[in-house]
Amino acid sequence: MTADQMRLPGIDPPQQLRPSAERGAPAFWIHRLRILSELKAGEEYVVRDVELRRGLNIVWAAHHSAGADNKLFRDGVAGHTAGKSTFCRLLRHVLGDGGFAPDGVKRRIRSNLELKNAWVTAEVVVDDVPWVVARPLGLGRSSFCLRDRSIDDVTDEDAERLDYHKFIDALAGGTMALLASRKFPSTDKDKPIAWAHILPWLIRDQDCRFADLVEWRHSGSGSEAPALNVEERQFLVRTVLGLISEGERNELQRNAKLVSDKEEATRTAPLLRHQAETDRQRLITALGKDLPLTSTPLFASAARAELEARREDLKKRKAALEAGDQREELQAAVEAASKQEGALKEKLSGIQDRLDAVQGVVGELAGTQQSGLFAALPPPLDICNVPLRVAREHNCPLVVNQPIDLAAKRSEVAAKKSEQVATEELGAQRQIVAALQQEKSRIEREIADAERATQAARRKFLSANTAHVDASGKHQDEASKLDRIADLIDAAECASKDAASKADSIKQIAKDIDDSYTQQEKIREAQRTAIGRFSARFDYVVRALIGDQVAARIDTSGRSLSLTVEEHGERDSTFIATVKVLAFDLAAVLASIEGHGAFPRFLVHDGPREADMAPDVYERLFLLAQEIEKCFKGEPAFQYIVTTTTTPPEKFIERDAPWLRLQLSGLPAQERLLRQDL
Repeated sequence: MTADQMRLPGIDPPQQLRPSAERGAPAFWIHRLRILSELKAGEEYVVRDVELRRGLNIVWAAHHSAGADNKLFRDGVAGHTAGKSTFCRLLRHVLGDGGFAPDGVKRRIRSNLELKNAWVTAEVVVDDVPWVVARPLGLGRSSFCLRDRSIDDVTDEDAERLDYHKFIDALAGGTMALLASRKFPSTDKDKPIAWAHILPWLIRDQDCRFADLVEWRHSGSGSEAPALNVEERQFLVRTVLGLISEGERNELQRNAKLVSDKEEATRTAPLLRHQAETDRQRLITALGKDLPLTSTPLFASAARAELEARREDLKKRKAALEAGDQREELQAAVEAASKQEGALKEKLSGIQDRLDAVQGVVGELAGTQQSGLFAALPPPLDICNVPLRVAREHNCPLVVNQPIDLAAKRSEVAAKKSEQVATEELGAQRQIVAALQQEKSRIEREIADAERATQAARRKFLSANTAHVDASGKHQDEASKLDRIADLIDAAECASKDAASKADSIKQIAKDIDDSYTQQEKIREAQRTAIGRFSARFDYVVRALIGDQVAARIDTSGRSLSLTVEEHGERDSTFIATVKVLAFDLAAVLASIEGHGAFPRFLVHDGPREADMAPDVYERLFLLAQEIEKCFKGEPAFQYIVTTTTTPPEKFIERDAPWLRLQLSGLPAQERLLRQDL
């Protein structure tokens, strides 16, 4: 079908659309959503049970108009606090979004006695396989899933409960297999596209007001979807719609790397030039000599010539220091003096020992030592040691009563001779003592002289050694300083070369970027057919909603898609912006139905009546979905869920009409989604 054929006015979808035989069902769809107060079997635990269908599903939170009897202070919030947005957030929660409500609502649910143990469960059909998902609304429990089971089995503890991520893997496999590219074109080559990146587009936050094509999540919605920048979201849309090829992705990735390199070079080149100049100024200070600019070839040669001259001078001074080193001779002099001092002290010790021995003998020959010697002799028989004269004066009986013994007389004479010998020996020993004391005094004087000589030699050595160490230290410091100067020269030269290289690379990278844009345009030219086909679908939906008199198209602007609506010139307003977003999403569904792109044919619009949208235009949203259903002989191959506070067209809410799947109200509390005032 050509773009011209699709531009024919007034053709209804059953005549216009040709569903692909290979896509007889949505990639996935939600069959039932059930909220339980506890994970137990029994009607008493069922808070809400909503059966959904393939095709159009309406969730209506009725707003009760006051009509002609309108007055101030009448109720006006009933339809707006019923829980339709919470219903949408629970849908995305079972499909993988970590947050099911804003933080305030979460706290109120978890503090409510009847809901603190609540679970949201769902039966989701993925590639014709039913999965049952169970996720707790409270804390402390883990999500799980059942494969190929009914939602009634969710409370069966004997059922095989699989890890929840098994279901997410199945969703990813069922929705991402046909993606034109599986990775984002960023400098991060390991950033793959994940299911969690696609989900926000399928269920937009109402808080985003349908104001922008790729604005899917509001910061206050409580979503835990991974963050993407605008370029990544634009790329995601294009790859899901099949409007990009792997070749373009590779070129976009190359382009992103080139742009990143250019930004880095542009940022670092002036920093490198500044660093080179800073190093040059430090060198000037260190050398005390002006140097050429680092950007000239003279800088390095001049700086290194000065460095080598200073190193040569230092080398000569080191050699002179070593040549005049007398520390070895001075150390030998210290050792010789110390040896002489030791010899004298050893000699003095020997003399002292001899002197002590001779003085001991003198002591024995004189004083108490001599008396003790004689007293130790055994007294002769009948004689005592008292002189005879004294004995007569005192009438000693031995003298008075006994005659003089000649033998005793002779002993007395011998004793007198021994005493004379001892006296002579004592005199000789005293002469020896005097001689030894004189020798001792002489050696002590020599020792004092030797000690002074040793100290003088040691001082001379220490002085020479200190001077040598100080000089060597200064030489070492100077050598280290020269090494640092060499490093500064290398750093300045390297920074200058890098700065010049960066400056040159900026020019080349800029040329490569231009070439990349040219290559991207060539690749996109090959995609014109796909873009034209999708643009025709977008035009068709826009005309179906706001009239055949308008024309709509999708253009590629660089890496982005831009949406345009024209009627006697381009039209732009908040209303038109909303229509463009709604039409774009529905065009994605239609394109996928016809077999183009990888959109999963599942879509939720939460309260799409925005910006004073006229009732008849809003009604056409439902009419279009109904007409798309007629394109299928059996069940529709898509699921479209719309929540609204505005009353849908009458035929969509009739008793036997299949489209109204849930009706809510803010009053009374029993009619709210969770049947509670939170």
